Amino acid sequence: MRNPWKLLLYIVGGAIGIWLTAKLLLPIGLPFLLGLLLAKIAAPPARFFRRKWHFPRALASFLSVTVISAALLGVLWIVGRGLVAGAEALVARLPHLLSSLQQPLAGLRETLLKLTERLPQSLSAAAAQWIRRLFEGGSVLAGTFSEWLMGFAGTLLSLVPELVLFLLTMLLSAYLFSSEDSALRNCVKRWLPEKWTEKLYTILRRLKTAVAGYCKAQLLLMLVTFSILSVGFFLLHRPAVLPTAILIAAIDALPVFGVGSVLIPWSVISFLQGKSSLGLGLLVLYAVAGLTRTALEPRFLGKQMGLHPLLTLLSLYAGYQLFGVAGMILVPIGVILLKQLYDLAEAV
Repeated sequence: MRNPWKLLLYIVGGAIGIWLTAKLLLPIGLPFLLGLLLAKIAAPPARFFRRKWHFPRALASFLSVTVISAALLGVLWIVGRGLVAGAEALVARLPHLLSSLQQPLAGLRETLLKLTERLPQSLSAAAAQWIRRLFEGGSVLAGTFSEWLMGFAGTLLSLVPELVLFLLTMLLSAYLFSSEDSALRNCVKRWLPEKWTEKLYTILRRLKTAVAGYCKAQLLLMLVTFSILSVGFFLLHRPAVLPTAILIAAIDALPVFGVGSVLIPWSVISFLQGKSSLGLGLLVLYAVAGLTRTALEPRFLGKQMGLHPLLTLLSLYAGYQLFGVAGMILVPIGVILLKQLYDLAEAV
């Protein structure tokens, strides 16, 4: 039987390690980790260049990392251009959309004001004043949206220098990891005992399998969400079914946003425009997609990463509560690493 005190020690040590990684190491080491990942992706093309055309290692690594980086940037450019085009179309339609909502919003205002009359006297006046202020001039919605849009654009512009530095660091580290792979391995072997080196490589291999399993699980969840949305949009007779489903499925992969960040506002606007059937259909679609993802995510992640679904669910929730969106990725992987360390210690 395994020693419970040893297990407790590993759990406490692992929790402290995850916290330190999330708060201290990850912000500094993330570009280098992504650079290492990029170097690993570029390794097969680099080997092909060396074997096929007898390129020197440094040149083959440089070409391989450059080609892979260019391909990834191209994909990001296409996605970003599509998002910008969608935002421009939304801004262009915003005046017409707001004008079409004026009458429904006026009716909603009167309905809410009538409801405030049923409140106790101490609350009725305050509620009525708040509602009048909310709908004052019929421009609050436009002003709020414009302020949010300008603030978001300003935030993006302020992050450009930091993003450029991050990308350059990631790219340079990828070149170094790819071209100096043998030297780094020799350095590790020289500084660490052989027994420790074997354990380190075993842990890294298992961690690599866990990360690959996480990515595979997320792709499967995106595929499930895309399928549900495609069928739903087809039944609701929406135009551009596939592009819309792809975009929302990609947004759904971000834990904080989810399908509700798109479908719920869309449903509310549809109800205000008098399109009750579309609004109700979008709400049903949101419920089906959201509940399906919630039910499948722990099982998919648990199967791909080798964790029990209940433990996966616990690590997802704890990660989000402790570290936000990054924690939903970091904590399950940390639990996997902790499990591997404990299994290796038990095998000794």
